[in-house]
Amino acid sequence: MDLQDVVNANQHRFSETEREILAFMLENEEFVAESTINSLAHKTYTSTSSIIRLTKKLNFSGFAELKYFIKSSLNRSEPFNPRFIESGREDIQRTYDYLEHMELSGLLKRIHEARTVYCFGTGYAQRNAVQEFAKSMQVCGKFCHVIPARNEFESAMNNMTQDDVVIIVSFSGQTENMREHIKMLALRRIPMIAVTAIGVNYMSSHAEYSLHYQTTPTHISTQRKPYYSFVALSVLLDYIVRRYIEHVEHERRESLQDQVDDALNSEGEIDA
Repeated sequence: MDLQDVVNANQHRFSETEREILAFMLENEEFVAESTINSLAHKTYTSTSSIIRLTKKLNFSGFAELKYFIKSSLNRSEPFNPRFIESGREDIQRTYDYLEHMELSGLLKRIHEARTVYCFGTGYAQRNAVQEFAKSMQVCGKFCHVIPARNEFESAMNNMTQDDVVIIVSFSGQTENMREHIKMLALRRIPMIAVTAIGVNYMSSHAEYSLHYQTTPTHISTQRKPYYSFVALSVLLDYIVRRYIEHVEHERRESLQDQVDDALNSEGEIDA
């Protein structure tokens, strides 16, 4: 178990400020493992009392125990996952189960009524997934403007309004060089959909809608960092496309039915 696991188990308990502290901690675990509580409070623009309250919510006795836990999890050598193949199938199933229980009508309506849908992926795998999502959406009649790089995102922000929707696809949801852009979108009340791996993160805490996919890390002996598969991300985006098509078809049928009802009512008034 690591810090992300602890956060996931308690994520329903956190305030917005605590979520921002956690987003920083998850992105900077090495710093937290060696820092003082005053240093962490300074870095997160909060107070030591806020840090202490947060450690209690994470079920630690104090900051010292939290530091020890993080340091131990960072030093732990994880074995290769013996269920590596099965975990891929489970990632897909858990992501799908999560989506099946999500209320998506508001999100789909936002996309359908948006003047422009801007899409951006923070990494290589995310950009590829966004490209495929945009192609699928275009087939069903909704054009998505894919922003290829962060510099272009900064330029595109000048044209974004509250009539648009911005979809940002990320792994951690905590990309440091996107934080100011995320904050500005939230301040300008531009509808934002954050798509990230499961867990509390900076992007999802600032987005109007937040979607998550499951990805199980696998440690490989020749690599320092674990391997993550993004197959569940593709499943999530495909699910949104399918639900969007279903939403549009439902709207079309209702509109046609309304036209038929109006015509029948008009004929009835003429006959009368």
